Amino acid sequence: MPEWVWHPISKLEFFIGHTRRWLADVQEHADTLEEARTEPHVLADSDVARIKRVYTEQAGDLTLFEEQAEKWGRLSDLSPSRRAKLKTLDEQLAGLRELNKKVLALAEELAKGTIDTVMAASDEELGLAALLGERP
Repeated sequence: MPEWVWHPISKLEFFIGHTRRWLADVQEHADTLEEARTEPHVLADSDVARIKRVYTEQAGDLTLFEEQAEKWGRLSDLSPSRRAKLKTLDEQLAGLRELNKKVLALAEELAKGTIDTVMAASDEELGLAALLGERP
């Protein structure tokens, strides 16, 4: 694994902007997965596997961003303005962490009703699930 490159505090604005866009993208994905809860069969096993892989990797990236923010937070000569901006970054990262967990939990839930699962069920299983108002 390559060694992490620590960035100077002058990159704080870049990190805030990047994280803001990242947060918006993940929120959009979470919203889309929420919509899929009513029709999980629109997803294939491969779709759910990709979601799990991407968001598991993203959790690792978040850890690196959090470590960078912590490193900046330990700087003794931060101006009040930079402290406020660092707080904004910390809040965005916390929001990303929560959304990341939400997406992974949704992926776990959706994995139980993918088109692959439906197609693998017998007619009897599908009929019983329909009568009980459940998913196969």
